[in-house]
Amino acid sequence: MADYHLIRIEEKRSRGFRNKILLLALLPLAATGCAGQPTQMGTFAKNVPNEEAMVLPPPSGPAIVSVIERRYDNAVQQDISLYTSARTPGQNSLKVQLFGTESPFTFSENKLSSAGLTEASINSEMRQTFPSIRMARSSYYVQNNYGPFGYAFGHSGGGDLCMYAWQQLRSPGGTMSPFANFGAIQVRLRYCQADATEQQLLAVMYNYTITASVDAAGWNPYGEPQSVAPTLGATSAPIYPRPTSNETIVPVLPPKPAPVYVRPAVTRAARPVATAPVATAPPVFVPPPAVSASPTVSVPRPVTGQTTSGYATAPVGTPSGQAATRSPVVPTPSGLNQPRGQRVTVPSPACSQTSGAANACR
Repeated sequence: MADYHLIRIEEKRSRGFRNKILLLALLPLAATGCAGQPTQMGTFAKNVPNEEAMVLPPPSGPAIVSVIERRYDNAVQQDISLYTSARTPGQNSLKVQLFGTESPFTFSENKLSSAGLTEASINSEMRQTFPSIRMARSSYYVQNNYGPFGYAFGHSGGGDLCMYAWQQLRSPGGTMSPFANFGAIQVRLRYCQADATEQQLLAVMYNYTITASVDAAGWNPYGEPQSVAPTLGATSAPIYPRPTSNETIVPVLPPKPAPVYVRPAVTRAARPVATAPVATAPPVFVPPPAVSASPTVSVPRPVTGQTTSGYATAPVGTPSGQAATRSPVVPTPSGLNQPRGQRVTVPSPACSQTSGAANACR
């Protein structure tokens, strides 16, 4: 009896020892189940290289300055800062959100709302983006390569033209399912520029490119692809290699003018021009008309520098263009005002000679 009692005591001791060993073996497993993953710094918000931007602006700009990426349980968001030269406070930016991603943490609660666009939500976003600018929503229907989008313009106090544009890419409701055509993309553009036009700002929305996607079999926010045009490959449906409008495929640039170097003009003193002396014609003697009042008429001899009309001319050697300085001399019919040496006696035509003897003049 005593031996049986001792055997039972030994069995209890060995059973308790085995339980202790089993408990010690399970304690590490229990501690491991309560522990978490190592802390990952910068998982929710971090800077990424510009080459990893999920949306690229047009090649003509604006340029990308920096990219900040944020991870959510159901989406990835990037705030792409663009080059800004306007006087309006704030930073030009492109914000893109891709929905349909997995959470980087298993037990986190950090989801991003994927609600559709409404007029109230867009007005709230514009008030937060441009608190001091009155924005006017455009009533035109426009679309780019990804579908329709909306925009609004406003002028800032500094004279800049600002635009706020929004676009949502999502498959039609009838084609979405948990296994196909799920996911969405949200795009917002805030852009201000000095001395810009509406066409220049809208060019960013028409020419940006989405470069990211979600690695999932059913992720497709673009919808079903369009079918091939029925006229492709058919007869009586010509396709030309250039647009039907007047716009050329490659714009012709104007020729660049060559630089012209002009030598500065040198001011030179005017040289005196020698004028040749003007030779005057020799005076021609013209007999005066007969005068019946006197048997003889004294005709003045021509003098150098005088013409037959009695007016004084410039002497020989006087340059042309100079006016004569002598006053005209008018001879009298009798010629008494002329010097004695210059007087000429002309016989009267009324006198005649007969038989070699002079007769009295009639």
